[in-house]
Amino acid sequence: MLRGTSSYLTQLPVELICHVLSYLTANELTRARQICKIIRAVVDHSEQLQYIIDLGFFRMLEAPSNQYRGPVVARRKELREFEASWRNVKYRRRCDFRLLTSGFVYEFVGGIYALAGEGYLHFSVLPHNLREDSQPIRTWCHPVDMTALVDFTFCPAQDLLVIVNLAATDHRHCYDLHLQSLSTNKPHPGAASAILKAVNERKHAFYHATGPVKIQILDKYMAMLCRDVVVDDNEMTDYFQLWAWKTDKDSKFVMQFTESMTDFIFLAEDRFLLLADDGTITIFSFASDQILAAPQCTAKLAMPTLMQDWHFADAFLGGNPAPAIGTMTSFPRRWAENGDSSMFHPTADDQLLAFHVTIYRMTNENDMHSFVFFVFRSELLRLQSLYEKEYGKQEGSQRPSLPYSIWGRSRAHWFPDHYVDWQNSVYGYRTVELLNESQILFSTEPRRLRVRDFNPNLLYSIPRARNGTVEESRHLRPPERRRCQFERGKGYSVYCIGISAEAERSPVCIRPFAEPLGNGLPHREVVTEETFNATEVMMDEGRILLFSRDNSKEVLNLEVLVM
Repeated sequence: MLRGTSSYLTQLPVELICHVLSYLTANELTRARQICKIIRAVVDHSEQLQYIIDLGFFRMLEAPSNQYRGPVVARRKELREFEASWRNVKYRRRCDFRLLTSGFVYEFVGGIYALAGEGYLHFSVLPHNLREDSQPIRTWCHPVDMTALVDFTFCPAQDLLVIVNLAATDHRHCYDLHLQSLSTNKPHPGAASAILKAVNERKHAFYHATGPVKIQILDKYMAMLCRDVVVDDNEMTDYFQLWAWKTDKDSKFVMQFTESMTDFIFLAEDRFLLLADDGTITIFSFASDQILAAPQCTAKLAMPTLMQDWHFADAFLGGNPAPAIGTMTSFPRRWAENGDSSMFHPTADDQLLAFHVTIYRMTNENDMHSFVFFVFRSELLRLQSLYEKEYGKQEGSQRPSLPYSIWGRSRAHWFPDHYVDWQNSVYGYRTVELLNESQILFSTEPRRLRVRDFNPNLLYSIPRARNGTVEESRHLRPPERRRCQFERGKGYSVYCIGISAEAERSPVCIRPFAEPLGNGLPHREVVTEETFNATEVMMDEGRILLFSRDNSKEVLNLEVLVM
């Protein structure tokens, strides 16, 4: 601020000072408090400015709404109660209802749960408010050919439903992607073509789909990973294909891999990540205005080195209402016509990613170990400059991998994943999982919940000054280098895990890794004492979904914990 500007600002009425300061971010407001005593007093005694600081501290956004949300003091109170329920895993409402059908193929996006079964796709808008009604806000269904159905996904914000069917027996391509309206089941009016063909690069005369697929939508783009495709010479290969579904009838590009690719996710509108079964992470960028332009590899990351005789068996990404980035923060929620949507959402500037890896011993394949590690999306995007610094700008597919010791130790956090029969669910900065303490895979014994929050601000207590306002920018400092702290509350246990200086000075190796993994992400971990009859879990910004299956592994029951 220019010299003398603060004196002009402080001469304004308090209401105008608050209005001017309301255009600042949370971090800028905490710095503005240091200008003078008058500005400090205005910030400390303004509910509006304190609300902005609280949103920044919790890294949340208030969702846009056509309805009046109430005064700022009530919204700030709701934010703190909402965060307190997550902090202690003390849900404020529990809804339990039996599903209309059972099945294996299901999806959860934008507050809508969908399940394929008995010739239909069944959709339910799940409860999200604190009212007593425990049934879905709205349900509907669309007919579907179950004999041809492979997978489906949808984007409520764009009224888009994508159904993946096996192609006809001409074997000129593998899959048909039907782009339909989520509300009417008619061809989507905004799509360039009602049906898109997948794995149709015309290099081979014969294609046969044998493996799983994964499809994902991010605004105007749609991408699909097809695994274990047999081509005419009996070669097994994987394909990745991307479309601009609103403007292009053909895909922008098709990528073929001889090595096994197990998963992918959009990192940004023009970048995506591919994960190989040996854990290799490859990040690609593509030009949004060019058709059939090959994507460029911007970084390739290796897993930690293993001890002799050990190998990676599999790797995949943890589940989330994918992709969490950009799905509902920039679009209105029209699907909660008869109920209130969540008031708060994680900021879209970052997202936590979970990577599950399985490692086995060559001389004893029954000796297997599973791990999960977490890393922020922003950290992966920033690795492009580090990769270019190490290897320069290289062309071609045979690019070297950046060693884990360079990119991972300060950015990732690893945990053992033993006896885990369901992936971690991730949304924003949080992850949730069910603890299988029976040490039997697919056990139906009741399980406790574990929630980890990687928002570094939460390593501190909510900062307070003597007058009850937020203390001067404590959350702007880097996380303290401290040991694990433990506390027990009523119905839960809390572990605040920072980064100890001793661990940084003397890193240790964990079998079967031949190098230290590091502990780059401080976090807060909560384990409930209450147990739940569930085998699978998913989450979004304000709900935990608990699924139970019968002996045939079909989903039968769903519980919703409203936080």
